Amino acid sequence: MFIGTKDLTYIYMPGTPFAAEALSGVSFSLERGDFAVLIGPSGSGKSTLIQHLNGLLSPTQGKVFFNDQDIGADKKELLFLRRKIGLVFQMPEEQFFSETVFDEVAFAPRNLDLAGEEIAARVNSALALVGLDPDAFKARHPFRLSSGQKRLVAIAAVLSLHPEVLVLDEPTAGLDISARSHLFALLRRLNADEGLTVLVSTHHLDEAAALANRAVVLNRGRLVMCGPAGDVFQNRVKLKDIGLALPPVTGIMDSLCEEGMPVRTDIFDLQSARLEILLLKGRL
Repeated sequence: MFIGTKDLTYIYMPGTPFAAEALSGVSFSLERGDFAVLIGPSGSGKSTLIQHLNGLLSPTQGKVFFNDQDIGADKKELLFLRRKIGLVFQMPEEQFFSETVFDEVAFAPRNLDLAGEEIAARVNSALALVGLDPDAFKARHPFRLSSGQKRLVAIAAVLSLHPEVLVLDEPTAGLDISARSHLFALLRRLNADEGLTVLVSTHHLDEAAALANRAVVLNRGRLVMCGPAGDVFQNRVKLKDIGLALPPVTGIMDSLCEEGMPVRTDIFDLQSARLEILLLKGRL
């Protein structure tokens, strides 16, 4: 198991009248190089699960694994885990505190006691990875950037630690369509070209489903499904029962198939649907 959990249970405020079980017996695993999507209705436990993966929360019961190693509460293990598993929060730019983009991205490497040259190299490399020209951006004030640029700086700050896994909690929240598409293209490139294992919690299934090879579905703190994305998304009835809807284009492909058209139904984005329909026209 590269990264995952076994029988993970988490209770907020245990032993009090306000105790609430957010996760119950969740077991899932991802392999190195996976691009996985984490979905579920609001309140299903997605953010709680994500915060366990780099040790921000410790299980009430169960275990978290990274590289086949049980990650416990040992401080050294947690520091190692947080370097290897980068976590990007929803609206991460709200946590900016530095006066320049350089200082924002350099914060984590500086805490590793690296030399100045190595810190600068990591900042430049991380900014370039997310598509921001280091020379043009590193002296700018992060609060004066566009929403999409702020989100890229936040991701660059995580990439500066050279993680092996990138975990993102609703990374497109507050972004317009153009910025959202750019962000998902970046995640695809980081996964395909840089070898990063990616786990994305999102409500935008039309973009994420087209990229993911694995899917993890939560509902009311319990694991509903986990497996190849195509298999999970084909289970329309179960997804609908827990309040999840696949992209409208998938419904269109389903309708064409029901009308006897020989089309694929594991299609979640407009571009793939367009190509499939063009192929269909050539077959008719």
